[in-house]
Amino acid sequence: MTATKPMQTRLGLVLTFALCCFLALAAMPMLVSEGNLRLMIEILTVFAFAQSWNFLAGYVGLMSFGQQLFIGLGAYFVFLVSDKTGINPFLLLPLAFLFCGAAAALVSPFVFRLRDAYFAISIWVIAEVVRLFISQKDWLGSVSGLPLVATREMDRTLVAVSNFYAAAILAFLGVFGLYWLSRSRLGLALAAVRDDEGTAAAVGINVWWTRFFGFVLAGGFAGVAGATYYMSVFHVEPGGAFDANWMVVMLFIVIIGGVGTIEGPIIGTTIYFLLRAWFSGTGNLYLMLLGAAAVMTMLFASKGLWGVVQPRLGFDLFSTRRLPRQRP
Repeated sequence: MTATKPMQTRLGLVLTFALCCFLALAAMPMLVSEGNLRLMIEILTVFAFAQSWNFLAGYVGLMSFGQQLFIGLGAYFVFLVSDKTGINPFLLLPLAFLFCGAAAALVSPFVFRLRDAYFAISIWVIAEVVRLFISQKDWLGSVSGLPLVATREMDRTLVAVSNFYAAAILAFLGVFGLYWLSRSRLGLALAAVRDDEGTAAAVGINVWWTRFFGFVLAGGFAGVAGATYYMSVFHVEPGGAFDANWMVVMLFIVIIGGVGTIEGPIIGTTIYFLLRAWFSGTGNLYLMLLGAAAVMTMLFASKGLWGVVQPRLGFDLFSTRRLPRQRP
């Protein structure tokens, strides 16, 4: 008996679940109102934000406090290029990934010289510099920001549906794309570098380039998600797009759910929007409740809620653990 059959069974379940999710997301615009569709766009894009940070921290081993840098860059890239050229903004989303990935590649030689807290803060500092730069440039809308001119002549329902599908693709990739990546050779290299870079280097893994790829991929993904989010509200301004509160939301979601897991940000996103719906009218108390929930989770469930639930379930659908072959 070998471990091949259980692995094939798990892969079959993942593929079945992926198909069910694909069909559900494809049918969703026909089943819900436009107002609820816009709420779902927000939920899916915020999940994508959180998953980009979860990938960077939990799979690459890089702690960043500045993912809002790529959220803002992605949004501004799409808005500026679309407004200046008249190109359909949805066609620019793949280019937003490339642009934000290139931005991550550009800053990586500088920030990779720093480690731990210095690295984390350096990305936040760059985000603040970019925010201040945009705020002072009239051709970038200054503090007032930019509208999305191209969508003014488009049917609002069509825009909402297109926005939803863009957000749905990101969320789908944030779950099943991450699962596929984590099981690939590159994913194993990322895990090895995250766990022990000395050992990884000893077995022939190029630590710098492996982390570079992870950093670029996370930046590009966050950039597309940022563009998708702000396209749904038809306006972007530097105070919102580069707001450090995006990091607060991402940290809360991933810490509550569980860092380095696929299921964790799903749980965290659900809890975040439930708490926001129940307590958003309480002002500062709402923020205090979010902080208290995160602190309690770190104290009593260091692996997040999924780390508590999964052992009791005794099953991990998105496990990347490779079982050793057993002899007959």
